[in-house]
Amino acid sequence: MSDRQGGKRRILARSCEFCRIRKVRCSAQKPSCASCVKHGKECVYIHQAPKARPTRAMLDDLRAENEYLKGQIRQIKETGQLEKADINTEPAQTAGEHPKSWRDLCEERSRASTPSQSISGRPTAHDPEEAAPDVSPYLWTDEGGNVNVFGPSSALQSCIKPEEHQDPVALVYVRNGLLANAVLSRQQEHRLRLLSSLDGVPIDLAIHLLDLHWNRQHHTFLLTYRPALMRDIAQGGRFSSKFLLNAIFACASKFSCRLEVLDDPTDPSTAGGRFFKRCDELVSSGNLLLSPSLPTIVGLLLLGGTYNAKGMTTKAWLMTGAALRMVYDLGLHLNHKITLENAEEVEIYRRVFWGAFICDKLQSLYLGRPVAIRPRDAHVSHELNDIMEENEPWAPYVDPISSSSSCQVPTIPYGPIHSVSCFQQLCLLFKIVSRIIDNFYVVGATPAGAMASLDGIDAALNKWETNLPSPIQLDPSSGASLNSRRAVPNILALHIIYNAVIILLHRPLLAEGHLNLPSAAPTASWKRCTIAARNITNIAQEYRARYSLRSAPYLISYGVYVACTIHVRNAAAVGERDSDHPTLLTWSLRCLEELSIPNSAVSRPIIIIKNLMEAKGVAISPGDDGVDCADMRPIDADASLPQETDVENPGFPLPLSDEYIEGGDWDWGNWNGSFNEDVLYGFMGSQSHSFGDLLPDMVGMNTDIPSDDGQHMS
Repeated sequence: MSDRQGGKRRILARSCEFCRIRKVRCSAQKPSCASCVKHGKECVYIHQAPKARPTRAMLDDLRAENEYLKGQIRQIKETGQLEKADINTEPAQTAGEHPKSWRDLCEERSRASTPSQSISGRPTAHDPEEAAPDVSPYLWTDEGGNVNVFGPSSALQSCIKPEEHQDPVALVYVRNGLLANAVLSRQQEHRLRLLSSLDGVPIDLAIHLLDLHWNRQHHTFLLTYRPALMRDIAQGGRFSSKFLLNAIFACASKFSCRLEVLDDPTDPSTAGGRFFKRCDELVSSGNLLLSPSLPTIVGLLLLGGTYNAKGMTTKAWLMTGAALRMVYDLGLHLNHKITLENAEEVEIYRRVFWGAFICDKLQSLYLGRPVAIRPRDAHVSHELNDIMEENEPWAPYVDPISSSSSCQVPTIPYGPIHSVSCFQQLCLLFKIVSRIIDNFYVVGATPAGAMASLDGIDAALNKWETNLPSPIQLDPSSGASLNSRRAVPNILALHIIYNAVIILLHRPLLAEGHLNLPSAAPTASWKRCTIAARNITNIAQEYRARYSLRSAPYLISYGVYVACTIHVRNAAAVGERDSDHPTLLTWSLRCLEELSIPNSAVSRPIIIIKNLMEAKGVAISPGDDGVDCADMRPIDADASLPQETDVENPGFPLPLSDEYIEGGDWDWGNWNGSFNEDVLYGFMGSQSHSFGDLLPDMVGMNTDIPSDDGQHMS
């Protein structure tokens, strides 16, 4: 007798659990299907009874929920928080009508015309990233045809439901708990010295490289959460791994003066070679790319940034790209409500997500390739609750056993590090960078759209600077501001990038053919670029004088390179007349030369600038070309900086003159022209495109990445 004739239904499992989770076809073989055999997984079939058919009561509940949500949408519309064109609200349905599904609502939103107003009430031309997000990438359908959202909350819910605010009292307990844990964890770090080695690395060298990481590299992006990482290195917890540990060793090695980190004692570019090889072994043998985890994401991001600094752009692109996709795979782009129980985990999620967000934008600037994470996709707060590293005293790291003079810097404390404030402001700044890339540089950007967005983005930059917390404010044009304050490296780096972003925004208006503007340079944009370039050189020289650029992050190189593109054109425009521009150019080149010691890829922007100088007929003083960085020693931080402005012994910051601001009787013919030789977006790539040119022009010798996406512009 068949099962149906017997009144019973046979329960079948058409897919094993492993195939069902991965959403792939299962061969249903017993005892193990082909997919489980291939991946070495245990093949488990879970027999579940068929889902019950929906009852009238269930349908009534769904209709009621639908009516409630429609009412919420109407209420938000009436308050002016969402535009009419963005959400189509139909009249209340009758009891006999079928309710619209979430998919139908999403399709309506995707078909809606471009909204005329953003959520904040400003025109979307000036604030495109604040428009309602496209939610379709966050929806998927399971085997039963049920619509689900990617993660515990959806982008659709986030745009129609107000953000839940945490209880202030509960947040105080959370912050106090995290701070107390950070202090206690720091007191336990000495226990690592009781170990003989870490993954085969002698403990003395391992501690040395960890100290280098925590002193400099860590404060740039806050990717690593120190209390959890140092604890789990010793205890083998889930926030640490051999891969992450070796990635830290590899990336910190370029800042070390010890010969034991070099594969070739005569070649600084071989620093950390054995650690890079170990990371490659762990990736290939451990299938790390198929098993996303927080340590793997952080390790890949660290390695991606370092490979960019080494000029290995293909490897950097692939590793960073894998990390960014793991961010979505683990749901780090979604906001998580913080409690006492998950406070540390949420803190790590936020730091890793926003660190990945910044790395994504930097790589887009370096390589001229599309960003992977857009601000509209980020539903994560950038508020950090562990403020241990906000007010912690900071001093430059000094290797206790190294005698190399190039690594010696003053050891007195320089004041609070302000890592949390700097990181939060860097997140906000790179949100603006994302808007600049979308409106000015990617294929599809139009002159009309760029001009329409200029004022809004420029106002956002000015507001960003005005709203900086007072401890991290800096006036690069004021000698009193630079010399009277002990600005720590991450504050100086923040202001270098800010001024580079100003040039990134305004220089396209000066590029002939880029925005199809008249050949005469717009005075306002030229002034903004010129002052920003001067500020970058002042800050970089201050950085070199106090800390040495030997241990500076690669992003400073980008800022100095951007400044050089302006200094060269200004020097060409003034011709033989006496001016500060050749001085600024000379010292910017010296900074790049020193930055090239730990970051070999800096040789590429140096070549670009020197080629531009030759094309523009700019020459610097004899003996200044090809600076020997081995002879460049940090200036005593307590010494008074000289006030002369000659090339050999300049005083920084150089004061602004009327001629500098107004431009005087300049040869603007030497300013205008093609900017294909010194692109700002994609300077590490191999091709450049502009609005006025249909065919790409080769701008450099690095062909490591084939420019198959056509995203480069001047």
